[in-house]
Amino acid sequence: MALALALALTAAAEPTTGPRDSSKFLKADGTVLRDRKGNAVQLRGVNLGGWLEWQDWMCPLDSSKTLRDANPGHNGYDFAVRKLLVQRFGANEAENLITTYEDAWISLPDLDNIRALGLNAVRLTLAYDTLLTDKGTWRADAFKRVDWLVRNAWNRGVYTILDYHAFLPPGADQDGSAAGYWSNAAQKAETVRIWKRIAEHYAGNPAVAMYDLLNEPNNSAPKGKPAPDAPVVCDLYDQLYQAIRSVDPDHTIALEGLWDWRSLREPAQCGYRNVVYSFHWYNWGAKTTAARNQATDRDLQSVAKMFQAWNVPAFIGEFNLFGDENAWKYALDQYDQRGLNWAMWTYKNKASGSNSWGVYTTIRGKAPPVPDLMTDSAGTIRQKWAAWAMSRKTFAVNPLLQSLLTPAHSR
Repeated sequence: MALALALALTAAAEPTTGPRDSSKFLKADGTVLRDRKGNAVQLRGVNLGGWLEWQDWMCPLDSSKTLRDANPGHNGYDFAVRKLLVQRFGANEAENLITTYEDAWISLPDLDNIRALGLNAVRLTLAYDTLLTDKGTWRADAFKRVDWLVRNAWNRGVYTILDYHAFLPPGADQDGSAAGYWSNAAQKAETVRIWKRIAEHYAGNPAVAMYDLLNEPNNSAPKGKPAPDAPVVCDLYDQLYQAIRSVDPDHTIALEGLWDWRSLREPAQCGYRNVVYSFHWYNWGAKTTAARNQATDRDLQSVAKMFQAWNVPAFIGEFNLFGDENAWKYALDQYDQRGLNWAMWTYKNKASGSNSWGVYTTIRGKAPPVPDLMTDSAGTIRQKWAAWAMSRKTFAVNPLLQSLLTPAHSR
């Protein structure tokens, strides 16, 4: 079994991402990213949420309303879906159904759409169970989908940012106390091993813009439980950085603030090189255009201080201006003027209408049905999931975001 697993991993690690123009490899240079020709590159992108990590509120996974987060506080819906499908239909059929969903949610026409909007990056949100089984063993096809995305996005001039979004292993708890992930040395060590394996696989590949280490590490503690302290998170960042650098000296590494850059450590003092510091800007409390613009200004002023103090680039890995067109325009104009790299949340949403939670949303009255994973047959689940493909003409570009992205913000 060990030999078979090793062979599968070796096969998965073979270069499969197409032409590699090394001149396009990105590296942090002061507060900007540059390719190897010295050209400044500003990443303007979108998240591919709900494809390889699943969030029920935005993607059409299940209508039964009975599945719950299997990891208290964070990232457990993926495990619940897989477990239920395996229980009902067996492992092979479960994987076939998941393949149907993934084939539908993101396909080549979606990548064409992203490029047509003038975007040059996608933030690919990964989950633990994208790569490993719930037993902690590597999936034989661990990199199949990721390689497909990296290769086909690159063929369209679009970089991929690898974001370990749902990073908790099965049964882990985001709780920052002694009972949670952040006090569990074995679970954190597994995260380090996973990132080292990812870095081994993509070392030397310019299609990958950066490694985004941990998504919102302090945001998902269960209600009433403490979030992890910043030094604990920064200690794990250091372990991840060192592990990646042991196998990949070249890729840019993104470390996310909690939520402010001052919660991180000065890169020069840590010996970090070629790093980006990342932030998520939602500003939930702002309810008017003026308040949202003021919040944007505060965020920008904070990053400007980081530029001056630490001389590292910034990446706004997620943000949303809540359907406020004027606030969206102001924010994107400011990001571009200041050279900030950004990826909005998110590309696709099952909801209808002009909300700004999806660059593409369903056409009102044309949204396909969502399967009931508790009662629908395998054939019905397959049929319903397949209907969510872009080719079925049930999605339309959000006019608010389309007008903002092209042509003014395209390159």
